[in-house]
Amino acid sequence: MRWGPLGALLLCACQVWKPTDSAQFQPQPLPVGPLTIGVWLPAGLSEYRFGPADQQRLLDLGLNTLVWVQRASRDSLTAEAEVMAFCSRAGLRLPVYYEPPGYTPYDKLRNWATRAQLDSAFAPALRERVGALRKRWEGEAGFWGYLVGHEDYDQAFYPALRATVEILQQEDEGRPAIAVGRLDHFPKLDTFLDAFFPTAGVPNVFQHEHYVFRAGEGEAGEALGQLAKSYDLVARRMQGRNGRWQAILQAHAEWREGKPYYRKPSEGEMRVQAGMALARGASGIVYFLYSSGVEELLDEGGKVRARWTYEGLVDGLGLPTESYAAARRLNAQVRLLGQALEPLHFHGVYPAGQLRDNPLVARAEADLEFGIFGDGHQASHLLVVNRRPAQARRVALELRPGPVRDALADTLLAAPEGRLHLALEAGGFHLLELQPTIP
Repeated sequence: MRWGPLGALLLCACQVWKPTDSAQFQPQPLPVGPLTIGVWLPAGLSEYRFGPADQQRLLDLGLNTLVWVQRASRDSLTAEAEVMAFCSRAGLRLPVYYEPPGYTPYDKLRNWATRAQLDSAFAPALRERVGALRKRWEGEAGFWGYLVGHEDYDQAFYPALRATVEILQQEDEGRPAIAVGRLDHFPKLDTFLDAFFPTAGVPNVFQHEHYVFRAGEGEAGEALGQLAKSYDLVARRMQGRNGRWQAILQAHAEWREGKPYYRKPSEGEMRVQAGMALARGASGIVYFLYSSGVEELLDEGGKVRARWTYEGLVDGLGLPTESYAAARRLNAQVRLLGQALEPLHFHGVYPAGQLRDNPLVARAEADLEFGIFGDGHQASHLLVVNRRPAQARRVALELRPGPVRDALADTLLAAPEGRLHLALEAGGFHLLELQPTIP
C-alpha cells in the first residue's frame, strides 16, 4: 500500500495515540487467556500429506492449534474432516474454513465476508450456511471457530464482514471468528476493527502476520525494529476492544521464481519474535509455515502467474528441519509461560530507553523490552525480553523497591534495593513477579 503525504501524517498521528509505553495506556479489559501455539498448513503444501508419522510429528511439536488445510480428499474424507478428527482425538483445535456439504465453493464464510454489496437475502442465506456448518462439525471436540478472513484488505468488504461476524455471534455464540492479515495494510483501520471485534460476546481473534527476515540481510536489528513498530500498532489498536490477537511468526524460507526472498530465522530470531509479541499482550503464537513445497499463484483466467517455494518446519517429505527442533523448544517455554500469563491483563510495553512511566522498572541495559501485566488495575508482572537474538546475556536491572519472584519457578530472587541480575537466552524472555513497595 502507498500513502500520500497526508496519509503518512495521519498514520503517524494514530501511532502515537496512547502509546503502549505511556501511563495513558489503559490495561486491556480481557485477560491474556490460554495461549495459542499453532501452525499454518500442517498437512503438506504442494500435495496433501497427513499420515501417522506426520500426525506424530505434529504432536511432538507441542501444539494446541492447527490452522488451514488445503482442499483435498482421501478415502471419501475431505482433508478438513481428517485433520479435524485428528484434532478432536489429540486435544487440538481447528477453525473451519470450507463450505458445508451440499453447498458450492462460493459458499465459504470468507466468500460472504468479502462481498461488496449486501441485500435482503444476505442474512437469511448466511444463517442457513452457518447452521449447516454447525450441523457438520458440532460433534467434533476440535471445532474451534470460523476462519472468515485472509488478507482481505478492501474496505468495500467491511460491511459484509460486520454482518458475517454478527450472524456468527447470533447463531454460534460460543465460538470466535478468526481473521488473518497485516494490520497496517488495512485502510480505514478502525472501521475494520469495529467490524471484526464486537463490543460483547465471545472475543474474536486477529492473527497478525509480518515477516521481516529477508534474504541477503544478515543483521536482525533493523528487522526487529520494524517488527516492534508493527506489534506496537496492534497492541495500541487492540486497546479496549473485546478481542485478542496472535502473532504469526516467520519460521520459513521463501524463494520467488527461484530467487531467495525470505531467509530462515535462527533459533534466537524465532524466540525473540515470540517474546516481543507476548510482551505486547498477544494471546499466542502461530508459525508460518509448517509444511514445505511450491505454491502456484493463478491469474483471473486460471493460468499460473508466479511460483513461490517455501521451506517450513518440516521439509517436502515431512521430515523435521533444524527449525522444527527450535520451535519445539520454544513451544515448551511458551506453554510454561502461558500458565502464569493466562489470568493476567496486558498493561503496556516499554523499551529500555523509555522507562519514565514504567511502574516496575527504573533503569535497564540497552536492547531490552518490558511487557507489563497485572490484574487490570495494579501492575504486578514483568516480561523481560532480550532483543539481541544472537547473544545470550546476563543483564542488570534496577527495579522498583519490593520483593521479586521468578514467576514460573515461584522462587524469591535476590534483588537488594531493587537491583537484579538476570540471565537471558539469545532472544529469550523471562517473567518476573514484583510487589513494589508503595511510598
